[in-house]
Amino acid sequence: MTTVVRIDLGPCINCSLCRLACPTECIHYFSTGQRTHVVDPSGCIGCDICVRVCPVDCIDEDPDYLIDPEQLEQAKGKARVFAKRRHDVKVARRERAVVAAGAVAHA
Repeated sequence: MTTVVRIDLGPCINCSLCRLACPTECIHYFSTGQRTHVVDPSGCIGCDICVRVCPVDCIDEDPDYLIDPEQLEQAKGKARVFAKRRHDVKVARRERAVVAAGAVAHA
């Protein structure tokens, strides 16, 4: 079983770095009607990326919530789609940069 994370809202500065880095997009902002970030445990895969990017160290494992293996596989599938989408965007940017550099060289 994988342990998911939770955000301690006291020290959280709502910088959104965790939400932007989350490969399963399970960190939501303002979903509770408050200006806070919360983790949807059903989508967390325990990758700890959010923990590493948090500048105030307010994200910790939630030992009380263990993710179901089937639910974990669904979340990992979503993470793979997210990773492929980000990879495709990077490749497209590189290709546009090469084309633009070629156009400048020929001008």
